[in-house]
Amino acid sequence: MFLGLDRHSSAKAVYEAATDRWLSYDDLREAVRERCEELGSPARALIFLFCRNDLRSVAMYLASFEAGHAVALLDDGLIAESKTALIDLYRPELISTGLDVPHPDYERVGEALWRRRTEDDAGLHSDLALLLSTSGSTGSPRFVRLTRGNVEANAESISEVLEIGPADCAITSLPIHYSYGLSVLNTHLLHGGSIALTDQGLLEPGFWETFRKAECTSFAGVPYLYQILRRLDPARLRIPTLNTMTQAGGRMDPAMIAKFSSWIAERGGRFFVMYGQTEATARISILPSSALPEKLGSVGPPIPGGRAAIDPETGELLYSGPNVMMGYAASREDLALGDQLSGTLRTGDLARLDEDGHIFITGRAKRDAKVFGLRINLDEVENLLRAHGPVAVIGKGEALRIYCEHGDEEVFAGHRRELSERLRIHHSAFVFRRLESLPLTPNGKIDYQKLTGLP
Repeated sequence: MFLGLDRHSSAKAVYEAATDRWLSYDDLREAVRERCEELGSPARALIFLFCRNDLRSVAMYLASFEAGHAVALLDDGLIAESKTALIDLYRPELISTGLDVPHPDYERVGEALWRRRTEDDAGLHSDLALLLSTSGSTGSPRFVRLTRGNVEANAESISEVLEIGPADCAITSLPIHYSYGLSVLNTHLLHGGSIALTDQGLLEPGFWETFRKAECTSFAGVPYLYQILRRLDPARLRIPTLNTMTQAGGRMDPAMIAKFSSWIAERGGRFFVMYGQTEATARISILPSSALPEKLGSVGPPIPGGRAAIDPETGELLYSGPNVMMGYAASREDLALGDQLSGTLRTGDLARLDEDGHIFITGRAKRDAKVFGLRINLDEVENLLRAHGPVAVIGKGEALRIYCEHGDEEVFAGHRRELSERLRIHHSAFVFRRLESLPLTPNGKIDYQKLTGLP
């Protein structure tokens, strides 16, 4: 079975906070079997799985692999127009969602399952198993195309470094449609561990009640979540079972890494700094806890089975391994494509390697930014605002700096609300500045380098 689920039996597998119940691996396999029967024919289909951190989503995700389908994991909280645009572009045969699908081409065939009324002529590549969005919650039409081998190889490598086993229990501090959150689920199921499912956030008391009730041992967070955790003060949360902390999803301040790694070490635990991309399924490198504080600032060596190199001309980090995607998709027709990368990924990050092969990220070569752990394509944000007037967007820390040739504070407040709703990111992430004219390069393009020097 996928992720070796048949290797475990009566051990605890999943705790669902919403229903306050534990499922054993036997129970989980039965839930997967029921979802497989529900999926039925066609023999091979594209499934849009609009996810929440709940048993429905986990069971349908596992069943999609088990039944040999291709599944796209998406946020169930996407706004309706984004969902409709994606459905029209990719024409999935099946849609699983806890909400209605107000689309004339689909009919309900189960409690949370919808089927397309007509078949689609566009085929799916035989190796295609998983589609993940490249841009968090933006509803971007671009997906990363992954194989079952990509997913299982990456889960095995991560599990090896983190030494995940049956005694480990994680909590869904991240959404499972996000590659980092999904990797937490995969790695714990692969080696007989368990996972507590909750959609509550760190600032809600129910999150920590679930952590205590399930006796969770690990916490995974992007830099923004660690900022929240620092304010909450983990020493006051009454979570004695916590022994492992992992961080990825963007650069975290070295002083904060030192603070948390020291705190968890004092109680006999471990702190891992990790680096990855959705294009590499999840993880590219992991800095072992034992390497701190000596290698503070590094994201570690490549994961087992992976290799890193630096492009001598551009300084870009190149990564090769069995977890590298087949390529991108921008429409249904792209899902028939085969492997376009042959196992090597140009990461778009500038980096250096030290004498021990540890990776140090020094900058970005692409027009992307990490905000609160979500990768945001800056060009897409510009496109959302361009109808209001000339605009340029850059990433700066945990915020997007948005420079406009129009508007005042009242107008910018409206833009913040629009972006916050569209991207599902807190409004504080958007910092607006008005300029009389955007700086341009000699060839008439926006001079983003000059913008980085502005307040």
